[in-house]
Amino acid sequence: MSPAQQIRLVVALAELRTEGAEVTRAAVAARIGKSPDTVSESMAFLGEVGLTEPGRGKYTLTHQGRAFAEAWPRDTAQARLVLRPLMQAHWSAAAAAKCLSDGARPQEELARLLRTGLSRNPMRGVYLVEWLVIGLAVERDDRLHIHLPGQASQPGSAEPPRTEPETEAEEPGPAFLLGLTLREIQELPDARYVAFLEGVLQTLRGALAPAA
Repeated sequence: MSPAQQIRLVVALAELRTEGAEVTRAAVAARIGKSPDTVSESMAFLGEVGLTEPGRGKYTLTHQGRAFAEAWPRDTAQARLVLRPLMQAHWSAAAAAKCLSDGARPQEELARLLRTGLSRNPMRGVYLVEWLVIGLAVERDDRLHIHLPGQASQPGSAEPPRTEPETEAEEPGPAFLLGLTLREIQELPDARYVAFLEGVLQTLRGALAPAA
């Protein structure tokens, strides 16, 4: 499941609890339209992050998970602040910090590094990067490079800075993702942002799928 779908799973857990329904794997799967096995796989990751508590076929949100689920539908900025300490404590944040210690990297490169040693699913690294961005553990610039908060977003370079004047060149324009700049993506309403993420992930799945 993509981060957008996993967030929908967390929100569904809170909704079912509010409605007084028994929060079983089958009930959650029916609510979000996924198979029980898919829900179980995602719950393992959500438990690692600290949004949910493990259980045998029944699921419970942690205190932070409940706060995140309640905030996300009405205020994603507040929800991301709730998520930040959880993502900072996740192993992927330390791994990303090590990868980014010398400067920013393209997001696809960081995704490749993070998925090393994980499942064969090539999207796993992409999903981790997206969770780190949502959780404010890393930041993404207009050129779709990932850097640490407070770190210059330009990739590191061994070439020393030049002191002699150079011929003025045109400044490169912003990068586009599915026809939108990062600023335009950030300004999307919540519903359109989730739909946009789904489109990006579907595109990546197609690009990374092995040739027939």
